[in-house]
Amino acid sequence: MKSAAIVTMRTNSKRLPGKALSRITDHKRAVDIIIQRAKLTELPVILATSISSSDDELSNIAVNHKIEVFRGSLLNKIKRWYDCFEKFQIETALLIDGDDLCYDYDVAKRAMKQLSESGADIIMSPEEIVTGLFTLAVTKNAIKKLYDIAPLDSLDTDVFTHLLKKANLIVQFVQLHEYERNKPIRLTLDYEEDLEFFKKLYSVLDIQSSGTKILSYIETNKDLAQINYHKQKDFLQNKLQTQK
Repeated sequence: MKSAAIVTMRTNSKRLPGKALSRITDHKRAVDIIIQRAKLTELPVILATSISSSDDELSNIAVNHKIEVFRGSLLNKIKRWYDCFEKFQIETALLIDGDDLCYDYDVAKRAMKQLSESGADIIMSPEEIVTGLFTLAVTKNAIKKLYDIAPLDSLDTDVFTHLLKKANLIVQFVQLHEYERNKPIRLTLDYEEDLEFFKKLYSVLDIQSSGTKILSYIETNKDLAQINYHKQKDFLQNKLQTQK
């Protein structure tokens, strides 16, 4: 498995417990939607979850979706990624956040192409990207260097961007189209308002809709974005505090 799409997910989320198993449509939970969108990257998909019994259901769901499962560190997701890379002998991967129910597989393909052609260790999301469209594309070298800095199972590396400079990685940002940046739109699941947003969005759009179609629909129906965008400030403040 030279390249893969690794979905990082647990059930013991702090702000919205059990959100991965939240029902979004009559037949789809959050985890189902993220796995199906990950498959559209056209890479083998792996669910990377923890060894905690609280994540047994996630593991079973992944098996039902006929994807690989890796179970590792509960707190240290860098270690979980490193061990996953080692087990499946992965060289490059998309790291897909288990919160991002509108993960844009087209941006992901663009990032993997950029990763292979640029010589970078990691392709990241720039600050101006619509939150939730994309996470990371990384090389094995990047994961190894991050793991060398933070190898302990007891470390909480839910937020790790402050370690990138210390790891001396070659970092680039994914190339974006103008419509993918600086929009008052929030596409990630952290709060009750986000849950309401996704339920309404996917009551109208197919869960495999492209990022382009999703953004276009929300911009045309601005009342939808108002459901949860006001939580973006809290989200960014929490992220900043975690990095300190």
